Amino acid sequence: MNRLAVVDDDLEIRQLLATYLDKNGYPVTGYASGEELLANQLDEVELIILDIGLPGIDGLEVCRRIRQTSQLPIIMLTAAADDVDRILGLEIGADDYLGKPFNPRELLARIKALLRRTQPQSASGSRAEAIRLVIDKENRQVRYDGQLIDLTGAEFDLLMVLDQYRGQVVSREQLCLQLKGHPIHPTDRSIDTQVSRLRGKFNQYSSENIIKSIRGKGYQLVGR
Repeated sequence: MNRLAVVDDDLEIRQLLATYLDKNGYPVTGYASGEELLANQLDEVELIILDIGLPGIDGLEVCRRIRQTSQLPIIMLTAAADDVDRILGLEIGADDYLGKPFNPRELLARIKALLRRTQPQSASGSRAEAIRLVIDKENRQVRYDGQLIDLTGAEFDLLMVLDQYRGQVVSREQLCLQLKGHPIHPTDRSIDTQVSRLRGKFNQYSSENIIKSIRGKGYQLVGR
């Protein structure tokens, strides 16, 4: 059973998420502050939902401290228009983010997607599926079918954003905002160039096109 930690100083939000997620098979332990979370053992926690705007130690610092010893999946809750904090959260190791206010159904979908990416899945009930794409965030290394892929820093950052939404379409606008911190200019093709170069490096090792172009919508990382 996947136990989740919800860290938010708003008691109403903690209670709402605990009730909703428990009904959907995810029991929750709630924490009112980052200090409270860090003071507890997280051995049974499978994923952390972490508000940035916490009293005392804020969510960014909590995330930073957790990443010093653990790769537990972290979804950060941010103010809807707070792009700077969102980008900082991703840079220090958060796996996903969701702006407040949010729909609990969307949060549930993101939890399921993130757990699928970070936990081994069984095949035919007897063995784990082979994971072809392995991303080592700490050492900023990527392997595909065991082969080390030589990526630039910008290419690695691009892959990280695509991996956050694996299986989902990510628009050029969203990629530009997360990678560069500003909206994309209508004539700017740098994102398309980066994606093309990244795709080309993977194509050297596989005939499978793991980065799909979705016409008029953006790009999608597929496969496993």
